[in-house]
Amino acid sequence: MLVDHPLPAHRPGQVIVDVDLCGICGSDLHAPHLPQVYTGGFVMGHEAAGRVSWVGDQVDGWTVGDRVAINPNGNVDGTCEHCRAGRVNFCRQATMETALGMQMDGALAPQMAVFPGSLRALPESMPRIASGWVEPMAIALRAVDLAGDVAGRTLVVTGGGPIGQLVLRLAKARGAARLILVEPSPGRRACGTASGADSVLTPEEAAEDVGDLLADVVVEASGSGSASELGLGALVPQGIFVVVGAGQGNVLDSASVLLKEITVRGSFTYTDEFDAAIGVLSQGLVAVDDLTSVVAPLDDALAAFQTLRDASTMKVLIEPTLHQR
Repeated sequence: MLVDHPLPAHRPGQVIVDVDLCGICGSDLHAPHLPQVYTGGFVMGHEAAGRVSWVGDQVDGWTVGDRVAINPNGNVDGTCEHCRAGRVNFCRQATMETALGMQMDGALAPQMAVFPGSLRALPESMPRIASGWVEPMAIALRAVDLAGDVAGRTLVVTGGGPIGQLVLRLAKARGAARLILVEPSPGRRACGTASGADSVLTPEEAAEDVGDLLADVVVEASGSGSASELGLGALVPQGIFVVVGAGQGNVLDSASVLLKEITVRGSFTYTDEFDAAIGVLSQGLVAVDDLTSVVAPLDDALAAFQTLRDASTMKVLIEPTLHQR
């Protein structure tokens, strides 16, 4: 729901960012069913970009006016076993205690308070729309990285939302030989063609031809149990199954995994992929403008949530101050 909320307090060790754009993530739509990360009672929104408007004491390296993207999982403690090993996506402080928009106030508001570790500089030349795609691009980059070398291979993506579309585009850029999208929404299937998919199938069509798909890699980006079943069936022996979509009651068939020696890889947030995403987008290596359905005011956020649940739109970017103009 939309409520009046006080502006963030100015605290030492933090930075205030004026939010320019904030995307609505697929996980936001299912927040009540993800209590492990969405603890409730906080302003949502974790796909954000904006400008620094205030810098607190004890903060170095940032000045008012700096253009930034927000890594919502960037407040790492730097000392836990995962941080020391370079696995910052498993740092509990960063992902389960202080993640912006999930356990602390996020970016579906005109301003947000940010720990400096969550700030990433954006070049002034970076297109505005692209700045709102940094976080989902980082998610997609990690999923494709975990798929291994996709050059010359057949890759099936189940789920044609923003992450699935980015996976297709990244895999295409990395030389995948054949790309197949499985998606129930007609509009999202049309986007799949624009994203480079050689075949775009409904789940029913894919289920009929699952034995002919012969995928080396499946990226499951929908959170659907039936999509996971289809993906496992499509994989060749010793294929790679990357899970980047979360859903309730999604159980992998152990017999399929065993009999084909399938490698299953979960893809959780990102490590250095967040910085890599800024490079990809600022250099225009992957297009996102055509995937951006609308830039809407904060007052329209609830309606946007519903259109995204219905899969009747692709990507909504919220401009929190638009209604104030």
